[in-house]
Amino acid sequence: TLESCWSCPQDEWSHGGQAFCWKKAVVYLFWSEPTSVVLIMLTLVGMALTVSVTALYVKHIDTPIGKAAGGPIFYCHMASLLGSFASVFLFVGEPTGWKCKLRWPAFGVSFTLCLASILAKCVRILAAFATPVGRPTKLQTSLYLIVLGILPTLQCIICFLWLLLDSPGVRRSYPRKADYLVIECFNETGIGFSFSMGYLCALAFCCLTAAIKTHSLPKIFSDSQGISLMMVTFFAVWLSVMPALESGKERMVDMVAVVSILLSSYSGLAFLFFQRCYVMLFRPHRNTTEWIKKTTYAYCQKVASKANLIIQLDRSTTTTDMSA
Repeated sequence: TLESCWSCPQDEWSHGGQAFCWKKAVVYLFWSEPTSVVLIMLTLVGMALTVSVTALYVKHIDTPIGKAAGGPIFYCHMASLLGSFASVFLFVGEPTGWKCKLRWPAFGVSFTLCLASILAKCVRILAAFATPVGRPTKLQTSLYLIVLGILPTLQCIICFLWLLLDSPGVRRSYPRKADYLVIECFNETGIGFSFSMGYLCALAFCCLTAAIKTHSLPKIFSDSQGISLMMVTFFAVWLSVMPALESGKERMVDMVAVVSILLSSYSGLAFLFFQRCYVMLFRPHRNTTEWIKKTTYAYCQKVASKANLIIQLDRSTTTTDMSA
């Protein structure tokens, strides 16, 4: 009898000389594997901490720290961190068309709102302290709302055009002579991704600049140190992982993306709020009107002495010029 060989279907495999084909194993970031479980646990802890910080601030809303949080700015910041943490769930499990389309835009819009909240608070503080005479103008007092509204809207427009003109999708890839197939998202790190991340980097640089400008203000109003640490962490994380995101090894790309999102989100939570939460819980005497008056008075004295020194230097320079 004559024997003939035939190829297995694309999603099946067989050893040479065997008469049977077996289904290929499917490779993606499974929910049940240890790495995914650890990442999901870290995500849930981050979301729980975000809710706890929000509840603590709401409880102390009538204290100086609660009032200095900025009201709507604070709630936008907390909502953005929850959205950023929640975007992790789109990277775990079997990739689907809607997951591939939404996961990077979901993080991009959420983190843009986070950076916009930081920038809006800095603008609000600078408008309050930078006015030389009288109260801030109506434009200065409402400028933070403009920042909080326009910046996330621009990111939404970028992501909409990305999905409209160069939308990511899902595909199955079949490595040669392998007993597995890979389900992956494709076209995720193209031009749209570059514009979205570039916009985030530009906002992060603006936040860093604003933090430097508010560095000399009283600490109860200024988060300059925390903002600087958060922005440095953001740049360090994303600049270091970009080569991995471009590698095309989807399972590794998903893990690297999740770790980067978690680091960025945790930095936005820890560097800006944990110290204030510590003060509210364990140093309540620093969260009183008397303490704020004391620190503000010390700041005013410092500014006044500096201004007096400048005036004295100007007078001495003028006297020298006249005598000459």
